[in-house]
Amino acid sequence: MGSTTAAIIALLHTVINLLSTEPYVIAISLDFSKAFDSVRHSQLLHKFAQLDLPDHIYNWLANYFYNHSHCTIFQDQQSSLLDISASIIQGSAIGPAAYVVTAGDLLPTVPGNSV
Repeated sequence: MGSTTAAIIALLHTVINLLSTEPYVIAISLDFSKAFDSVRHSQLLHKFAQLDLPDHIYNWLANYFYNHSHCTIFQDQQSSLLDISASIIQGSAIGPAAYVVTAGDLLPTVPGNSV
């Protein structure tokens, strides 16, 4: 899919086709707005390593996801730096592709269901 509209059309098409042979259809919709916060860098890099990527691309990705840290400043006080080992930097171009790679091997647990 390339857009929300395309995804809705595909869902509607699937539901209509199923209703021609089934008495009812159950559709479950999930909100993945925080999904980017759950992407663990180590897991993502492991999945990138399984893809047929040139070494220099994999090395660039590994370098991109390592050595990021975060601190909070409030009323002129700063917390200590903590390493970031999960999440995708908001607004980054690699974010959507990284999440697709992370979630790409998800499969339905019940035969006949689709993801």
